[in-house]
Parts: sequence; structure tokens; C-alpha cells
Amino acid sequence: MGRRNYILVLGMICLIFLLVECEKTSDNGYVDKNITYVKTVIGGCNGLNFPQLKSGIDESADTVVFTIENDTLDIFIGLNYICCAPFTSNAIISNDSIIMTLNDTCSNPYQNCYCRCICYYIWDYLFIDFDEKEYFFKIILIDPREENPVIVNEGKIDLSTDN
Repeated sequence: MGRRNYILVLGMICLIFLLVECEKTSDNGYVDKNITYVKTVIGGCNGLNFPQLKSGIDESADTVVFTIENDTLDIFIGLNYICCAPFTSNAIISNDSIIMTLNDTCSNPYQNCYCRCICYYIWDYLFIDFDEKEYFFKIILIDPREENPVIVNEGKIDLSTDN
């Protein structure tokens, strides 16, 4: 391949690269970041057995609170639910939507998992690399006693600075 063809191919590759990068910018010239799920910090009744439980139900309703500290978005979820339930949690991000799942993993909910009380479980979902824009969120509870997943809460989070 001659030097001229080599330069032509290299130029085409650079042009393609520039076009791809231009596609990633929004209308205002700002490059959108991809919000990143970091981890979930559990608390409240999570992981406790009946003898460890000090208090039961939180008199307030189930809770969702959004805070930003040190470039970290914290989505706090508080849920009144049957005591001693074993939970796993996860978050999925799709474009501008955040879907958080609370999964009660009790294998036989009518026999061996639960204590006879209601507790207040808490989760702090932590995210970084978010934009100052609006995100949609949904919190889903997978309860083995229910036929279908239950939507605990859903809505919008407005992280723009001019709200």
C-alpha cells in the first residue's frame, strides 16, 4: 500500500472517530455522562434476626429521599415490611432511568423465613457520574408471597441546578 493510500485510510479512520464523538454530544454541546451505580448500603432491620431487633415499625410511611454529597447521589429507601426477611438489592440503569430492586429471597415464605412483627428496612443506593438533569426512577419489591412484583414508588428526580 502506498504512502498516499495509507494517509487516506488514516484520514478516514480519524473522520469516523470524530463523527462518532460528535454523536455523543447533546444539543448544547455538552457530553452526557453515564450515571454509574456504585453500591447499596443496607441498614435498619436488614440482616437482623429476631433476638437482635430493638424496635419495629417506623410510624412514618415508606420513604424515598434523594441527596447529593461529594458528587455522589444517594437514593435512600425506607420500607416497612415483615421482620427477619432476607433481602438482596440491585440497581439497573437504562438511559435516563434508574430501576432499583428489593428482592425478598425467602424460599418458603409461609414456613420458615419471617418473624411475627413489622420492621423498617433501609437501603442507600449510591450513584456517581450523573448529569444535572432529570432522571426517572422506579423501586420494585419482589415479594415471594405476591404473584407479581410490586412497584413501591416511581417518579422523577430533578438534579438540574436551576430547580
